[in-house]
Amino acid sequence: MSSVPGKELELKLEFTHEELQRIGANPALEDLTVGKPVTRILRSIYFDTPDHRLRAQGISLRLRAIGDKWVQTVKCGMGVKNGVSNPDEVEAVVTRPEPNVSAINDAALRRTIERATRRSSLEPQFETIVTRTTRQLHSDKGDLELALDEGVVRAGAAEDKLCEVELELKAGSPECLLETAAALFSAEPIRLAEASKAERGYDLALGRSDRSLVPHKAHSPALTGAETCGEALALFVASAAEQIERNRTVLLETDDPEAAHQLRVGLRRLRSALRAFRPIENSDAARELAQHARALGQSIGELRNADIFIEGIYAPVAAARKADPAGFPELREALLAHRTAMRTKARAVLVGEQWSKLQLYLALWPQTMRDNPKFAQPVDAFASEALGRSWKKIAKRGARLDQLSSEARHEMRKALKGFRYAVEFFGSLYDARMVGRFVKDLKKLQDVFGYVNDVATAKALDAICEERCTASRQAQRAGGYLRGWHEVSAQHAWAHAAKDWARLAKRPRFWE
Repeated sequence: MSSVPGKELELKLEFTHEELQRIGANPALEDLTVGKPVTRILRSIYFDTPDHRLRAQGISLRLRAIGDKWVQTVKCGMGVKNGVSNPDEVEAVVTRPEPNVSAINDAALRRTIERATRRSSLEPQFETIVTRTTRQLHSDKGDLELALDEGVVRAGAAEDKLCEVELELKAGSPECLLETAAALFSAEPIRLAEASKAERGYDLALGRSDRSLVPHKAHSPALTGAETCGEALALFVASAAEQIERNRTVLLETDDPEAAHQLRVGLRRLRSALRAFRPIENSDAARELAQHARALGQSIGELRNADIFIEGIYAPVAAARKADPAGFPELREALLAHRTAMRTKARAVLVGEQWSKLQLYLALWPQTMRDNPKFAQPVDAFASEALGRSWKKIAKRGARLDQLSSEARHEMRKALKGFRYAVEFFGSLYDARMVGRFVKDLKKLQDVFGYVNDVATAKALDAICEERCTASRQAQRAGGYLRGWHEVSAQHAWAHAAKDWARLAKRPRFWE
């Protein structure tokens, strides 16, 4: 099998400085090398949105300075497995050290990146600076390139050393790569790379020292219909508890903004499960558990709002104002400083009394309902009743959507969110296609309410600017411009709410 144009096949190995020197002096290289080795310094800047949407899709976008020009490289499938990297790669020369998505000549990839970065901005996330010595190799089975890299990866003030070897197949079969690697590296122990330079950069930017520390999304257990209400509720609480506990660890150990989001989702899922079964039993212990989850959620919510100010409020406007960025860099630094303060505050809560109380209740509360006869009824019939009750409250608000005050909109947003969690809990009991169509329309309406709420929350920008941008009137004006821009945008978004509600309201009630 020949190598595919645009498709890399590469072996990545990690070495110490001394080991790297021995590789460069390996006598086997003399017979394989074509021409003379070339040594140069390479600076590569990696870009993504503030919430790392490209990374979430396995895409890296970098700009590399080569002489007096910049080369933009986009890779899909940037992961490394057992030292082997096999991404799709698209390159283009650009005029400035800024991403140029329109220069990507792969139409499908270009559209993917355009969708991922819509209403956001591509910003530098980290950079690598390496001294690279390359050799062009040739054997009777193909051509390869050997690169010896030594340097650093930097993300803000954080820095980590890079010392690695890349052996890339340029032409020929994978057998050529295998045989050449064996000839060059098998004389001494090797360490297969576990991450690409892009992945190492993201880990550094997020403060992630352990690559297993990744945010944990919700996974609702599938019900068969044979469970009792007690068994179903225990499954739901266990699922939410796992999400809460795992994301707490990630938030404490890393700066990944997704951790705060998923932790808050877990707390809301827990409260939604308790609320759904409240008609069966509303004990003091259940109310205490819900209250502890609510209190912790409010603390984590401040950090999540700080993330939204950067990702959802600042980034879209910054992308639109590239030609006139006055005040925006200072405002961005203020928002980053505010998020750092909120992260410190959230971490303090997650190791304090509030967390201890929730942890105790999560561990022991399920035992309190084990022998409660009220929970012995079948869950399938109860599920339809619970969904019907929740929908009735939402429908009452939806019938007067245009008359809702800002406070009432906020309450409906929470009701929609809670209803969606209930649908996710009980959805496996019903026709999957009907549930899927209903949830799709429900999410669309939720997005409108969520954005309108985010814009309302952005009033806090005034206080942030007053506290952190007192010396920069341009930054304060930029903050005011942000709010005005989004308030107009929110009005346009709200204009679609009635249509989105009508579509959802017409959907068949799959639980009836």
